[in-house]
Amino acid sequence: MKEPKWVTAFQSTDEYIVRIYKMKLEAHDIPVSIFDQRDSSYNAFGYIYLNVCAEHEKIALELIEGTDE
Repeated sequence: MKEPKWVTAFQSTDEYIVRIYKMKLEAHDIPVSIFDQRDSSYNAFGYIYLNVCAEHEKIALELIEGTDE
């Protein structure tokens, strides 16, 4: 079985925003992965990335941008 290609749909320094978008995408049955690149000592440097399978990228971006409402 071929591994899915993941793309970044959203990135932020605020974990709560990433978690909100994660829940919204999961509610629409879109597989999501969070990749935290923040500095482990301070959590002040770096980003948290919200990744989705490439095949779901378009709908994920529409949901994040609110164009479906």
